[in-house]
Amino acid sequence: MPLEAWDIPEERKRMVGEALATWNERVLAEGVWAYLVRHRRRPDTVVPHMVERFVLWLALKGRKWPALEAGDILAYLLEIKEKGFPGGPPGPLAPATVERARGALGYLWPFLEWAGHPMPPHVEYPPRQYPLLSGRVPIPEEVWERVWQATDHFTPAYWRPMLKVVLVMLGEVGLNLREALDLWRDDVRGEVLLVRGRRLREIPLSPLAQGVLREWLPVRDYLASHQPLPFPHLLLSPAPTKNRGKPLTHPTVVVLLKDLLRYAGYKEEDRARASFAKRLRWRAIRGYLKAGYPKDKVAYWTGMRSLLMPGWEKEAGWE
Repeated sequence: MPLEAWDIPEERKRMVGEALATWNERVLAEGVWAYLVRHRRRPDTVVPHMVERFVLWLALKGRKWPALEAGDILAYLLEIKEKGFPGGPPGPLAPATVERARGALGYLWPFLEWAGHPMPPHVEYPPRQYPLLSGRVPIPEEVWERVWQATDHFTPAYWRPMLKVVLVMLGEVGLNLREALDLWRDDVRGEVLLVRGRRLREIPLSPLAQGVLREWLPVRDYLASHQPLPFPHLLLSPAPTKNRGKPLTHPTVVVLLKDLLRYAGYKEEDRARASFAKRLRWRAIRGYLKAGYPKDKVAYWTGMRSLLMPGWEKEAGWE
């Protein structure tokens, strides 16, 4: 079926009408994708697959278009949560996967309108079943203090200054760990930090972050001198090995953070969405908001665009 047919309203309406009458999941998935590539700058490749599975479920339930039941989408989500996708491996799905399916099915409304077969008005689009920011809550300040103080006694001692930089980059500035590891020395510009990459931005540094960086930069420059061609990165390895002065790797810092948390007596949750690194970022966000910065600024600095969504505070449990 040529994709160009989707650009002809009459042909588009005919194809979708026939697909709805027979629950042809392949054609409907292609149609959703045709809609997305024409109306979204970055279409989500997962959406057609999610729509395909929902259409298969409708067929298995014996539904007829347009005589859907009002709660069909919610019933589908609750079923796949326990049993998995129709036609897929059995078993429960992770909450994030169920939420991904819910978000994908939201595109059915504009797609069907575009195709000339509007969704029946009685069909309900269910609200989010799981908190948008599930697990992404700030660490308590007492935990921050405990971990911060633990860096002064962490062994081997040569890791201590670097660990403090990592903690402030995440917990004060609001970067993710990879962004922190990608920083260069020249990105530190007094009271401002330049973050390069896909989300290029400048972030103001708190007094604590400025102080930690002032102490780190001479150490960092000393470490850089151990390599014939000094690396430009901000975070260099202080370990007394051949890697001294080389950029720190992500796995190395992850292990060091886990060791630090264990030393501080903090038990990290197993869920990735509730990791200590993510909760550190939310500590930074909380600090910005408490300081009175507008949400759009905080979203820009931290890359957390979800801050601009209405009601995120309630969903995150901040209210």
